[in-house]
Amino acid sequence: MLKQGESAKILRYQTLPPHANHLQSLGLVPGTVVSIHRVAPMGDPIHLKLRDYDLCLRRDDLACISVAPMT
Repeated sequence: MLKQGESAKILRYQTLPPHANHLQSLGLVPGTVVSIHRVAPMGDPIHLKLRDYDLCLRRDDLACISVAPMT
């Protein structure tokens, strides 16, 4: 799991097509760079920045996405 301030590139989904389609509709498509902007005090939800907008998702949703950390 990435930490606050870290960035990664989305590689693929590890979930069934209906859930993958939902993630794609939110802009979380393979090749997109996302950064962890903030994590809620209890660890859920997680505030992401991607493609010039902000998105908050549950940790369970993010666990379905394979990423490659940016260096």
